[in-house]
Amino acid sequence: MLSVIPSLVLFALAGAISTVPVSITIMILLSPNPRRGALPFLIGSVAGSILVVGLSAVGMQLLPVRPKIGQDQLLAWLGLLVGTFLIGYAGYLFGHRSQTDSAVVGKLKTRFQSAHPWEFVLLGLGLNLRPKAILLAVTAGALISVREPPPFQGTLLVLAYSVVAQSAVVVPIAVWLHSPERAEVPLTAIYTWMQRNGRTIAAIAALTIGVFIIGYTIIQL
Repeated sequence: MLSVIPSLVLFALAGAISTVPVSITIMILLSPNPRRGALPFLIGSVAGSILVVGLSAVGMQLLPVRPKIGQDQLLAWLGLLVGTFLIGYAGYLFGHRSQTDSAVVGKLKTRFQSAHPWEFVLLGLGLNLRPKAILLAVTAGALISVREPPPFQGTLLVLAYSVVAQSAVVVPIAVWLHSPERAEVPLTAIYTWMQRNGRTIAAIAALTIGVFIIGYTIIQL
């Protein structure tokens, strides 16, 4: 089980790098009634990640025809695939300075005023269906599956990946729960900073992790 943890951590960190989930999380926490949406959104985000990773791991185990290449070779190919994707994603972010993400996030502000808790759950679930999130979660599920860990260990790996991948949601909500009054000022500052620099930071982080994954994969070959 230990051999797959470094790769899972890298993929989970790559999954956590996104301006949309953290921006939405902070908007919920800064809304007039954050208690109505914060925990349901957190539950939906983590549960959605668990479902995608878990179903991917189980689904691969149930394939009628398993890959004929060895485990290490399959892990290497998956690492190279994800690393290449992240580098390409970073290039896309660097080359497209549009405000699409900010526009989408902005449209949600007024909706949060009257949204029901179940709508926040669905929003959290839905964010796990973005192409990048699906690719990383499915890859993580495949990594877990090919190692064929016992059910308990496999479950722990799925849970650990999901929590780390959703850290952009988990951490702000945890900070807010600890001290809602004190969290307002730093959350506002982070949100403002994210709107100005989040896309660039996400691109740099994706590029760095992508290069690191490819380098780590090559070393393991």
